[in-house]
Amino acid sequence: SKARTESATPPAMPRLKDSCKQDLKLRINIVDVVSRVATPRRAGGSKFKALCPFHQEKSPSFHFDADKGFYKCFGCGKSGDIFTFVQETEGLNFTEAVEALAQRFNVPLE
Repeated sequence: SKARTESATPPAMPRLKDSCKQDLKLRINIVDVVSRVATPRRAGGSKFKALCPFHQEKSPSFHFDADKGFYKCFGCGKSGDIFTFVQETEGLNFTEAVEALAQRFNVPLE
């Protein structure tokens, strides 16, 4: 893959600060992240469910929690947070996933 030289974003940071990752988790709702690839349905309180984007299924076994910010599929066993979801669904590495989320939801990275 070619290096992006004409990009307006600064070169990739060597390591993201933990505070930066935590800030993204607090400011970005997992429901908004998941809803790009799956249709969320309320499952009571801050809990949602959807058809799993990682395997074929007819009834929703993919559960995610807006307050806790994580997901778990009881069908295929995949689980994680906003970062792993973007990594898995978009084929990105961790840093790329963080940068994509920050850009998508207009959260400045330190």
